[in-house]
Parts: sequence; structure tokens; C-alpha cells
Amino acid sequence: MPNKERTMSKLTDTQAAILQAASKRPDGNIEPLPSNINAGIKPRVIQGLLTRKLITQNGDSYTINENGFDAIGLEAPLKSETNKTITLREGTKQSRMIALMQRPEGASIEEICTETGWQKHTVRGVFSNTVKKRLGMTITSYKDDGQQRRYRVQGGDQ
Repeated sequence: MPNKERTMSKLTDTQAAILQAASKRPDGNIEPLPSNINAGIKPRVIQGLLTRKLITQNGDSYTINENGFDAIGLEAPLKSETNKTITLREGTKQSRMIALMQRPEGASIEEICTETGWQKHTVRGVFSNTVKKRLGMTITSYKDDGQQRRYRVQGGDQ
């Protein structure tokens, strides 16, 4: 325990706030950063966390790692790629979109636009960034003759 206290005392208030917020997010992402961090100091703050090995870079994003959890006195959650639990907040546009795609017949982009109020390009962006990359779901599509293309979350009864 003394080691954790020493690590905790080395953190700035900003670093501690970033790690605390990331620890509460399902994906562990450090963003969005607190509002007091402007674009000018953002790279320095992130570099400080990377140097102390409290976060890990994943492409263009940064996530809290086991050292980061230790630094704020929390235990890192167990990661299991084979048994990923996805929790969606009920009533959000994202959860309604996924529910449409989990139906046996799936959903067309037009149906999703009607349900969410989003434009077509927004729906496609949510498919690739949120659903596929962040949530790790697989989307399949099919098109019957004379019908609109339909999208379905594969194994949708998660």
C-alpha cells in the first residue's frame, strides 16, 4: 500500500481527475478530457500520463491501464476478450439503433434515420466508429432484389 500512496501523491489534480473519469468509462478512454484542459496543453498532459505509464495508446485514443488504476487506488477490471459485456444505456439513440439491428430482419439506414433523427452519413459513422470499433460488434448487411439494404448486428441477442 505505501507504494500506491507514493504514486497517488505524484499525480497532479488534473491527472487524477482524468484517470478517475477514465476508470468509470466502460472502454477506459481518457477522453473527453476535463474542460480546463485546452488544446494547447492537451499534448503535454497526455505525454505526462504516457511517460508515467498510466495510460496506453490505442491508435488515436488513450485508455487507462493497470498502472493508472493502481495510481488512483483502484483495482483494474479483468479483461476478457471472449466474454465481453456490453452495457448500453437504455433510451439513447445508440441503443435504439442497435435494438433495430438486433431484430431478425435487421434495419435499413432509412429506418435508423427515422428512429434516431440522424442523417445517413451519421448512421454510417456510428456503424464504423462506435458499433464496430468501440463496442466490438459485427455488422452484416444484405440486400434482396428490389429492396433496401438491411443491416444486422451479428449474434444480436448479446
